[in-house]
Amino acid sequence: MASLIPERNLSVGIDMGGSWIRVALGNRSGRIIRKSVVPMGANDAATFIKHLDDLIRRVAGDSLERVVGIGIGAAGRLDLKDGSIIFSPHTCLRDMHIKSELESCTGIDVCLLNDCAAAVIAEHLIGAGKGCENLVYVGIGTGIGGGIMVNDRLLLGKDGNAHEIGHMIIDIEGGIECECGGFGHWEAYTSGSGLPKLAMLLADRYRQDSPFLERVRGGQTTAKDIFKAASCNDHFAEHIIEVAADINSKALANLVNLYDPELITIGGGLAIKNKNLVILPISEKLPAYSFNRVPRVLPTPLGEDAPLLGAIMSVYYPSNIHAT
Repeated sequence: MASLIPERNLSVGIDMGGSWIRVALGNRSGRIIRKSVVPMGANDAATFIKHLDDLIRRVAGDSLERVVGIGIGAAGRLDLKDGSIIFSPHTCLRDMHIKSELESCTGIDVCLLNDCAAAVIAEHLIGAGKGCENLVYVGIGTGIGGGIMVNDRLLLGKDGNAHEIGHMIIDIEGGIECECGGFGHWEAYTSGSGLPKLAMLLADRYRQDSPFLERVRGGQTTAKDIFKAASCNDHFAEHIIEVAADINSKALANLVNLYDPELITIGGGLAIKNKNLVILPISEKLPAYSFNRVPRVLPTPLGEDAPLLGAIMSVYYPSNIHAT
């Protein structure tokens, strides 16, 4: 007689970025069955965990009993041994024991990773990095994050934060303060939250006439505004994009020299939506800054779902998420 107990062969992935939460039901091959995308909106820990629990149940629906695990890709400083989010610069999440609290709510095992570390797992298994032993994923969105595979293994570090590339110092004078409180960090200059700050810094030194320049000096500018003005051939906006491209290329050259990848894939909302102004210039500029042989640089074919897919698949591939 066939068993009446449903086979537990599905997983739920959660991508917690700086602006959005993506939650999806999927399987080990990376197929998304059902997905929900909502603004981050984190308040106190108890309310946030309840919100995640509701989202999990919403996407799982009648299949909740078939869920073998929950994978979380979270932006911020983590403690993987403790299963905690220590500090998330773009949200108010602090010292949250998300693994144990979510397991208590759902009764399902939880796997916690950085969001871009999750993304590089997806890239490695089903994306452009399939078959690559040495791979770097860079997410340029609200912040900047990275995931790194060296010799077919994911790098994690002592706490699980070996990939915090957005906080490498690219300006030794520290002209811009990062959301984390540090100065001169990469993401403070060219991420979605950083570009308006870079625009303000450059506005003080810019001497040509530009309609967009006065808007920037008024302090009412977003990254979206900068790209829109650049696409309309505003000289100051084009200057901002050119400086940002140079910073991004130098930062990626550091990654090439540190990890010697055969491929760098770039994702994140800001980069994906502005490929010609963000990703293409990196490919052109990178050879001038790299000591090591330059790898291929591609937009991720997985789009903005790369961290979500990695979160889904991390449940099935624990050997891929152990530090060497």
